[in-house]
Amino acid sequence: MKSDAAIIRLICIKKPIIMNSNGNGSNNEQAVKTILNRITINDVAKHANTTKSTVSRVLNNSPLVNPKTKEKVLEAIRVLGYTPSTTARSLKSGKNHVLGLVVSQQQISEVIMNPNYPAIIKAISERAQSEGYHILLITSAGVEYQTYDGILTSHAVDGFIVLGATIDDPLNEVLDSANIPYVFNMKYSRARDDCYVSFDDFEGGYIAAKYLLDLGHTDIKLVVGDIRGKVLTHNLQRISGFKKALEEYSVSFNESMVLRTPGDMESSYNFISNLFNHEKPSALLLSNEVTSIAALNALIDKGFHVPNDVSLVAFGYPEFFRNTRPSLTTVGQDTIWQGNHLVDMLLQRIQEHKNTPPPLIRKPELIIRESTRKL
Repeated sequence: MKSDAAIIRLICIKKPIIMNSNGNGSNNEQAVKTILNRITINDVAKHANTTKSTVSRVLNNSPLVNPKTKEKVLEAIRVLGYTPSTTARSLKSGKNHVLGLVVSQQQISEVIMNPNYPAIIKAISERAQSEGYHILLITSAGVEYQTYDGILTSHAVDGFIVLGATIDDPLNEVLDSANIPYVFNMKYSRARDDCYVSFDDFEGGYIAAKYLLDLGHTDIKLVVGDIRGKVLTHNLQRISGFKKALEEYSVSFNESMVLRTPGDMESSYNFISNLFNHEKPSALLLSNEVTSIAALNALIDKGFHVPNDVSLVAFGYPEFFRNTRPSLTTVGQDTIWQGNHLVDMLLQRIQEHKNTPPPLIRKPELIIRESTRKL
């Protein structure tokens, strides 16, 4: 049986997953054909009782078309739901109007389970569609250099949006050598100033730790998820912010205050459950949505009360944590804002290829809810 990575490679190269406005995807050949070529320009011409060339002039806003004829063509376009052919536009503009969305170092099952990914994929898909682009979704766990190189040399996409890259991701080497625009959702390397749209994760770690210290907590654990043994750059930045807050409050830092757990729900649940068999920290800082929910469930199942026994602060999408019980105090990251600006930045790079826009970094917001208390 093929691995998730192998399946996704096949889909991406042979039958791309085309994202629609609801963030849902299809790799069915007929579904893709329907999306991209549902109604032709000939259908519009026939419905409006005119010629194909006249419809083309209307689409290009030519002043040579009779106003009444133009009105008939526009009405036919509206009734039929016609959109200009992606292939035709590609031939004219030299662009495919397809953006590659790489969810780096993740199996497709992990993408589905983490609520942050559907939210940001939906935001990216909707923004791209509003600009006339489709999304080709790629998950890169186990993907080899040659796979990326094949996508690039086939000219299947006009640029890449990369989510969750690690410093040694093979995609980085491909992008370094390829003449194709790309943007990241985080700064993946301290040595380079890449195009990225992200949040100030140093500030996020700092304000979360400072808030707990203000409440009187000193026995705090920062729990970060890793991807196959690698800590992502944004978590390294949070650790630095965490250390700064401890230093300001004269609380000594030791390595045991930072805990690493695999990012999936089951592993995180077991990790937190085992931790509280041996230790009882008064507060946890949790690096993402999956780890946070796993920790909350593990603590409740072990009979701990949140926040009376332990306070929790979660990093992630604020709206998601609003609905937990108790609702979780959150270092909020506006996924919709990030998704929109990732598309905008990539399109700017595509249109102005020689100009590299500066990184766009947003301050996180601390949203205080029910999962924290003063000691």
